[in-house]
Amino acid sequence: MTGRRLPPSWSARIRVSSHGRTFTLLDAAALATTSPLDLSDPAASPDFVSVSFYKIFGFPDVGALIIRKAAGHLLQRRRYFGGGTIDMVVAVGGTSHVKRDSSLHDQLEDGTLPFHSIFALDVAIDVHARLFTSMTRISGHTAFLASYLYDNLQHLRHANGSSLLRIYTDDASSYGNPILQGATIAFNVYTAEGNLIPCQVIEKLADNEGIYIRSGSLCNPGGIATYLGYTPEDLKRAFALGNRCSKPLSDIDGNPTGV
Repeated sequence: MTGRRLPPSWSARIRVSSHGRTFTLLDAAALATTSPLDLSDPAASPDFVSVSFYKIFGFPDVGALIIRKAAGHLLQRRRYFGGGTIDMVVAVGGTSHVKRDSSLHDQLEDGTLPFHSIFALDVAIDVHARLFTSMTRISGHTAFLASYLYDNLQHLRHANGSSLLRIYTDDASSYGNPILQGATIAFNVYTAEGNLIPCQVIEKLADNEGIYIRSGSLCNPGGIATYLGYTPEDLKRAFALGNRCSKPLSDIDGNPTGV
């Protein structure tokens, strides 16, 4: 939620310390939008990596699961199947099927693939490269912008000297360092008297000024609970009061329900 980036070395450390019995998945949907994704060394890479091409390019709206070959056998154990993933099926008088043995992806890609979107992906990659040259350049540029914004936001004050914002960060956060910190700033806005201005109000005001921000719980219940200080009992009470992920309350007793 805060944009903190965890050390890439963790995957290899987990694999070694568990003697290969623990597998790791890296959700790189947000990471890959502004950072190079280096999977050149399988021994140091996560077992599974999910990426969203939609979040990188805007179009096409497809994603991918990148699988470390040594972990591929885990996905061959499923007992269900979809069209296009088998070579034979017994449909009458019994239940049996034979998986395709050509490749792992053939066994996992159920149904008709979005082939138009897959064709468009090649164009999206070319256009993206012409416009921005490289992900390394994007990473450096967005890190600079985030650092500049963070440095200026944290100094905003009301006339009475009280802080305008409450910015949520980790102890390990280091704006300007793309290895440790992404280009994300999570915050809430308060009046001079210290009263919360709901994040939904801030989003609408930003929209009116042509500024795009995301507000709410950000599909991150763990982050909301951690940084906003909600206990399980607090969350259950919020639900009882009518708070929902898709339709959140603006606040609960003056406390934010999102950022």
